[in-house]
Amino acid sequence: MYHGIIIDQEFIDKSFPKSFKVFAKRQAFTWGIYGIEIGDSELQEAIAKIQAHMKISQPWYAHLYNDSVLIVIFKDKVIKVKPQKTSWKPIIDYGMKLNISEKQLDFWPNRFQDEIHYFKEKDFRR
Repeated sequence: MYHGIIIDQEFIDKSFPKSFKVFAKRQAFTWGIYGIEIGDSELQEAIAKIQAHMKISQPWYAHLYNDSVLIVIFKDKVIKVKPQKTSWKPIIDYGMKLNISEKQLDFWPNRFQDEIHYFKEKDFRR
């Protein structure tokens, strides 16, 4: 199983995140940030679906993870690395080529155990 973080603003249709199984949601200013769950057998289909629905007007990314893999999805590229920050150089380099600031390329949470800290307890739905 994979979990992911997607933001409603990155999609053509802001309700797109609700097409997945949502386990948590938080609001950050005008952004709805969704924690989604994807089964192993649905991974490739979910990646393609996310890419197909992303806006092309701005450089956005989404990320999926389990405790051993971090998958970062850009509109035209998918990069798989380990959750440890020391493996993120290819993602950061690519994101910066798209003019995404390094500060925004943080990919957190990227392990199941970090989700409870990311999604406030009162918002955390399992």
